[in-house]
Amino acid sequence: MARITKQEAQTTRTAILEAAGRVLLERGIARTTMLDIASEAGVTRGTIYWHFPGKDRLLRSLWEELLRENTFFFVAVDGQHESDPLGFLVEQLFGHLNKLPENIRRQRLFRLFLHEHDAARPGDSYSFDRRDFQIHRVQTVASLLAAAIEKKQLPPGIDVHLGAIALIAYVDGLAPQVQQLVEELGMDLETPFLVNGLMHLLRFGCIRHIVSAAP
Repeated sequence: MARITKQEAQTTRTAILEAAGRVLLERGIARTTMLDIASEAGVTRGTIYWHFPGKDRLLRSLWEELLRENTFFFVAVDGQHESDPLGFLVEQLFGHLNKLPENIRRQRLFRLFLHEHDAARPGDSYSFDRRDFQIHRVQTVASLLAAAIEKKQLPPGIDVHLGAIALIAYVDGLAPQVQQLVEELGMDLETPFLVNGLMHLLRFGCIRHIVSAAP
């Protein structure tokens, strides 16, 4: 029996993860079994368990891969170390929005991990720390906005946490619309218009107005 090379093993592992993504999007996390994934990948049960001892390890690997291959809203950035935080924000938004049409499957898979509440069943040991991850996202973007305020790139009255939540919700909410609006209906994704709208939202829609008490 020929010995499997490291390259061949990595190719098989990648194929399994890609197959897992396809099956998960079709069946959901709770209803997907290791046998389903093995069948989709065209490998034996022994092969899939050689690469991933259990479903929890496979899902964790797929989650980690999603985080590695995405940026800005998925991987932490430190706004305090940016010399031009607002420029960095705009640049990241352009890059993220421009990649949405070609990255729609990963966006869908990412949302599946974040929002499928029946993901864990009795006996399942995997956890994706969805709450902590979302809190960290808000704190990360809020830090970037705070740096922009400190450098007088944004108005001082902006509530950075409200701004971060609004910005993340805007982009996350846009992702599921891309396939229908851009691919199915053939509409253009006008990134400059969208980014300009976000900047307007930050500057004028996330200000905490202090209401004085009546005399």
